[in-house]
Amino acid sequence: MGRERIDKLSARDRQLVEKYKAAVIEAGGKNVLSLVLFGKQLSYNDAPRGRLNFLIILKTFSSEFLYRYSRLMKRFKRVSTPVILTEEMLKTSRHIFPIEFLTIKESYIVIHGNDPLKEINIGFEDLRTEIELQIKRRLIRLEEEFLFSLERKADLERFLTSALIGFVPLFKQILRLLNRQCPLEGTLFREFCDALGLNPEPFFSIWSIKTERQTFKKDAMIRIFEDFIKEMEKLVLNLGNIPPSEACLL
Repeated sequence: MGRERIDKLSARDRQLVEKYKAAVIEAGGKNVLSLVLFGKQLSYNDAPRGRLNFLIILKTFSSEFLYRYSRLMKRFKRVSTPVILTEEMLKTSRHIFPIEFLTIKESYIVIHGNDPLKEINIGFEDLRTEIELQIKRRLIRLEEEFLFSLERKADLERFLTSALIGFVPLFKQILRLLNRQCPLEGTLFREFCDALGLNPEPFFSIWSIKTERQTFKKDAMIRIFEDFIKEMEKLVLNLGNIPPSEACLL
């Protein structure tokens, strides 16, 4: 990764990264093979200032390192809990967590050591399988949560909008499977609905609730949720019809 990505961070964040790097190396010594910074802060000059995300690769598992790291947490409150893997775990986990690795690979920079992600390639079928699995799990959970949101109209509005937003990262990965550029969220739904033969209306209706462009009565929102679930079930079936494409994967 080039210097241009680290330059997207503020001067204060760059100082924090350097201090964090020194602290991690001090805690782990030569057992720390790589330290990787990843996230949206490296993609946009005007990205909101949030917590920094790191991937730490160790040569071998070390409870001593974890203990020492735990003592660093109060010093680095703006650093999220890091992803800590051994070199071997990294090599054998890409089939299990393809979405997570693709998310990291979209925007990262090696702060210390070798690039541990350079040789990590995500398979098309691995990604499709995880997308399908996550959608099915969320649909089951949504049907349970729906029962607890029927008391008040405001609860139902919050439920619908959080349900839709929770699927957005998966919708973006579906566009990756389709080898398409990911558009802004407002047009995201049209893009993948057209590609997979889905009715976009339930998605747009919920989006209009989130953006406060439109309000619906409680009965109408219940029907919107029913239509949304039907389209999501259709989406799961249509995932199997997407032809393999290696061009879309990192």
